[in-house]
Amino acid sequence: MKSLFLIRTLSLSFVSALVPAVGLAQDTQGQNQEQTGAGTVVRGKAPVAKELLKVRFPKPKTFRLKDGLSVYVLEDHRVPSVRFSLQIHAGTLFEDKPGVANMTASMLTEGAGPMDFLAIAEATENVGASLSASAGPDTATISTSGLSESEDSLLDLLIQVVLHPTFPQDRLDRARSNRGGGGGRGRGANPAGMLSELSSKVFYGGTPYARSAPTREQSAAITRADLVAFHEKFYRPNGAILGVTGDVDPKQLRAKLETAFADWRAGNEPLSLPPASFKQQSVTHVYLIDRPGSTQTVLQFGAMAVKQSDPDFIPLTVANRILGGGSSGRLFQNIREQKGYTYGAYSSLSGGQWPGIWGANASVRTEVTAPAVSEFFKEFTRLQDQLVPADELERAKRSIVGSFARTLESPEGILGRTLELVQNGLPMNYWDTYPAKIQAVTPAEVQRVAKKYLSGGRIQVFAVGERKEIEAGLARFGELQVVDASKVSTFGGN
Repeated sequence: MKSLFLIRTLSLSFVSALVPAVGLAQDTQGQNQEQTGAGTVVRGKAPVAKELLKVRFPKPKTFRLKDGLSVYVLEDHRVPSVRFSLQIHAGTLFEDKPGVANMTASMLTEGAGPMDFLAIAEATENVGASLSASAGPDTATISTSGLSESEDSLLDLLIQVVLHPTFPQDRLDRARSNRGGGGGRGRGANPAGMLSELSSKVFYGGTPYARSAPTREQSAAITRADLVAFHEKFYRPNGAILGVTGDVDPKQLRAKLETAFADWRAGNEPLSLPPASFKQQSVTHVYLIDRPGSTQTVLQFGAMAVKQSDPDFIPLTVANRILGGGSSGRLFQNIREQKGYTYGAYSSLSGGQWPGIWGANASVRTEVTAPAVSEFFKEFTRLQDQLVPADELERAKRSIVGSFARTLESPEGILGRTLELVQNGLPMNYWDTYPAKIQAVTPAEVQRVAKKYLSGGRIQVFAVGERKEIEAGLARFGELQVVDASKVSTFGGN
């Protein structure tokens, strides 16, 4: 049964269409399938509903505090709980020393104001709350949640860790000793992590957007003074966003927030992301990391895509779902179901405030590495050369909208979608029109974006595996370059 919250906030056409849309997201599972040269034909599938799934996206109450902090409040009085989520421009893109942003965020809960880490843990446990802090590329996020009767305690806890962290030296020493597992390489501790870091270097070059996970040595070099300085410089209300959802009264909450954040002062730092120039590659390269003794090859493919605000992002989303957005995608059906090279082959699309990557991946047996790469390229080419059949396109679009609908089943999900709009500079009606824009994508548009982003040497190939077994086969697909696993973090790209 759908929640009362959804019934109140979504239109009747949305609710009535939601069931078939969600079902279609899984309509290739548990049904008879026939493999043909043109792709998979699903037998016994339910007919595709033609009604447009519509959304009336609930709008949070918004206001700005005197210090400049923007607040978004979404009321939900069904359950006596509340959640605060504060996003600050203090991510890794702003650090001068590798690892400082993440270390600063993680140390917020190790000591704040008059409390040490044990007192913070006890204060959280005493009211049955949760407290977390982490840093991403552009923002640091500090969240706390619990019963609404503990609203004042939760807010005080949030204020203490954000405004008054103490960064105790003993806890910093402990954190540094625990960083950089697997030889201190963070993302590079496993093949997929190494390829993720390497592809970041290739696509984003020497810009801050290609920053590597810190090495063990770099983590060890972080001092308490570094954390204090980073916090002082970037933990400011400039451009910060506070999302609140749950059993709250917006009017009373605003007064509490004005008092709680009264001592928070805006800084002089610019709010814009670091400038950088991004461009599509024009020659396909194959980047190989040798992993002696490996019985499989981990493969990744990628091409520079666009920001979420770019008009091409919508048709790219549809094209990605067709290519490999799930078990019904072409890559999975070809490389797993037809060829049996892997347990799964998928594609993905990223994009936010800066251009993301349209990528694909699979782990295959060493002996079928070259044939598997060939099949990936066949699917990339097929998407460019042949118009997508109408029924396949329709199912992909319904799957996308159904998946989107499921993210609206909780107030936290809706508020998260709203904050995404704010962070990525999208219009506030973006989600209202999202289903209609997805549904409007045509076969010609899918073909157009496939040609634009997958042709002309734009695809780059990344592999980790037994070099002596796979190098010759991989060299057929582009200019091959062997990359030392220990030097991924300093790789300069092309």
